[in-house]
Amino acid sequence: MIRHHPSEATLTAYAAGTLPEALALVAATHVAGCAACQDRAAIMERAGGVLLGDLDPAPMAMDALNRVLERTVMPEPEPPPVLHAELPAPLNRAQMGRWWPVLPGVRFRPLRRTGSAWGGLLLAQPGRGLLKHGHTGLELTTILRGSFADGSAEYFAGDLAEPEADHDAPPVVTSAEPCLCVIASEGMRLRGLLGFAQRLLA
Repeated sequence: MIRHHPSEATLTAYAAGTLPEALALVAATHVAGCAACQDRAAIMERAGGVLLGDLDPAPMAMDALNRVLERTVMPEPEPPPVLHAELPAPLNRAQMGRWWPVLPGVRFRPLRRTGSAWGGLLLAQPGRGLLKHGHTGLELTTILRGSFADGSAEYFAGDLAEPEADHDAPPVVTSAEPCLCVIASEGMRLRGLLGFAQRLLA
């Protein structure tokens, strides 16, 4: 049972297509498995269509009709191939790099993406977690397998975590199996000595 969903602002940005690519992929992975968010996103998309219909007409280019007619005879583009059959859609079609160890018992596989946010798969063993950190923008995590807790809530497969504040307690895996997530962030600020080193190197 999915208990944690994106905020209204984040889902609105997702439905409008304004989230950076990595964040949109994390949101889309959650929405693909969440009937409630599919319904909410569909309502937002319809509302956006109504708002567009209320805008004042804009002048069209002289060749606008010809360009539209040309597109009607073009073949439909082929969908991207499935690259990772073990992952849910749309994540299974995403371009990714190799797995990298980042902490004891924690590995990261980066997404190849464009835009201001970075993202990737995070695989952490039971009892392991991330370092204490803060955020310099939006951070989204969709849990694919296992569970983790961040001091404010516990998240299970299908849930989307969207922290509103810095992590006072580092996220830690609570399941007996490894926790696999897809995460994206507009910026992460480490704490302690590593945070000091991060600021020196920035």
